[in-house]
Amino acid sequence: MRFNLRHTLPVVVMAGALVVLVSPAQAETTLNAGARLSYDSNVNGSPDTPSKANQLSDNFLSLSASAVYFTPLNDAQTNYFIGQVGASTSAYNKFNNLNSSMLMASAGIYRQLSATWSGQIMGRAFTRETRQDERDSNGVGATLEIKKQLSQTVWVKGVVDYEDNKANLSAFSSTGKTYGVNLGYLPLTDTFVNLGYSQAKRDFKSSLPFDATTETLFAEVTQRLAKNWYLNGGYAYMRNDSNFPGTAYTNQVLSLGLSFSY
Repeated sequence: MRFNLRHTLPVVVMAGALVVLVSPAQAETTLNAGARLSYDSNVNGSPDTPSKANQLSDNFLSLSASAVYFTPLNDAQTNYFIGQVGASTSAYNKFNNLNSSMLMASAGIYRQLSATWSGQIMGRAFTRETRQDERDSNGVGATLEIKKQLSQTVWVKGVVDYEDNKANLSAFSSTGKTYGVNLGYLPLTDTFVNLGYSQAKRDFKSSLPFDATTETLFAEVTQRLAKNWYLNGGYAYMRNDSNFPGTAYTNQVLSLGLSFSY
């Protein structure tokens, strides 16, 4: 049983980039779509010790689409309601048993707390289908973000997330918390750089207690190519461990994607 952020990380990073590059001043709906090709150096989660000889790599393609609605809640436009519906799917080249698709809906509030501080809280519900029926699941979650604008081009953001995932087979059900910090930088008007660290802890409801922890360091660059088109490339290093001895492993993910926002 393995867990890491390789499916969710690109979505989170890209969403952050689009919020920075496309900041609404009034009510509007944004339509987003993207394709991303990624390489995972240890897709089977084989332990690092005593040898990495059994670690296998694979490429996978991720497709996503979403609609995001923003509307101000006050005349000063410091409070916004945000609603989103979306879908995503991932298809692997060799390990197609890892293929999965997800539908998601979320809603929440964004608030400008001061000239340099802002916050956002979002709740979500999702359903996920895989090639293994026992892993198919439904779930809910919530995310709290606090952002500090350090200058016109640099910001730092803290993220806390909770998720309750209920699978068809209880052994694959889990609850978990994720803590993260992101540093965003706009070196050029149409270029966005995002650096970050996150720690995700998952408690699986198996007959034997199974707790998994994933630490991720990542970097991503997003470049606006035209009015509605973005090119993005990313790298993530992940260190995975659990309460079972001999299961610790690392993996690296390289990705390149193209997205459209209108």
